[in-house]
Amino acid sequence: MHEDLLGYLLGALEPHEMRRVDQWLRDDPEARRQLADVERLLKPLEEAPPVELPPPDLIARTMASLPSLPPVDSTGRSDRSGSSSPADAAPVLVSMQANLDSSDHRGWTWLDWVASASAAAVLLALLLPSIAEGRFEARKVACQDQLRQLGTAITHFVTRNEQSRLPAVSSSGPEAFAGVYAVRLRDAGLLDDEQIRWCPSLDLPASASDMPSTDLVSVQELHVAPLDRLREIQQFAGGHYAYTLGVVEKDHLTSPRFESRSSFAVMSDAPLAGIATESSLAGSNLAGSIGHGGVGINVLYEDGRIQFLQVASLASIPDHPLLNNRGEGEAGVNVDDASLAPSWRPPFVNVRQR
Repeated sequence: MHEDLLGYLLGALEPHEMRRVDQWLRDDPEARRQLADVERLLKPLEEAPPVELPPPDLIARTMASLPSLPPVDSTGRSDRSGSSSPADAAPVLVSMQANLDSSDHRGWTWLDWVASASAAAVLLALLLPSIAEGRFEARKVACQDQLRQLGTAITHFVTRNEQSRLPAVSSSGPEAFAGVYAVRLRDAGLLDDEQIRWCPSLDLPASASDMPSTDLVSVQELHVAPLDRLREIQQFAGGHYAYTLGVVEKDHLTSPRFESRSSFAVMSDAPLAGIATESSLAGSNLAGSIGHGGVGINVLYEDGRIQFLQVASLASIPDHPLLNNRGEGEAGVNVDDASLAPSWRPPFVNVRQR
């Protein structure tokens, strides 16, 4: 049964399997002991040190490692007597100097310096795209890992819901905003680390620099918060992510029923400026409003799959993750119409919240 326990911890089981394991854990102390053992074995993976990325000043440091140019005498020839030793240069440049000036090791000539500088420039030109790509991939994967953790919390939430529904966004009142999704996960005790709401590849908004103001609150606190505080909570509750606004079922807004659909988006990276209508999707407009360098967004689907979607491909997807089937940034128009939005956005444009 260790496979079931591992799937339970990772949120990789079907809803009926999650409920079965949940019941098993409640009834069997031995099962709870085994679950603790599995959690202990997984702990080292969570504490693995992050990959150290190349320093941003790599070019400047490489060029600074080149030895000083030799002074030029009255005849126009370089004077080697005051030049620096090859030992002062980076190892790779020492090797270059040894090959270029094997007949004389007293110092560097202008030709030596130009040849070494050119070689270093070519080497950096070849390496920098790979370095940039590695940095981009590392940040993208870190963001995907946090989405995966949130997906596990969502799966546990669904197993506790009698109708197997996702966290609900209300049609009106203080709970009528996409970020209430995170508030409900927190109230259910499923969000141990509130900081996973903030994507590691993005900086905190300037207005969120005071972290205590961005801490999650309870649903009860939403209803007693003054208007200004409520607006602040709604803006920051969901962090850098977008959440489903719900779907219209029998003319009423409701939370989507969890069915492990591979095409139904549950969460994604949030557009930094929000997406209101299909006209906002025009080329650079969308690219300038999303993270990851404007390249694309990570999307978590109901079946637990996470996919990075390029900006250019979003318009060709049958169910656009950021718009409903009418091309609007509002709740889905039917039960299979996923529509995600940043934390502050209500399910409909005209929503009474007080």
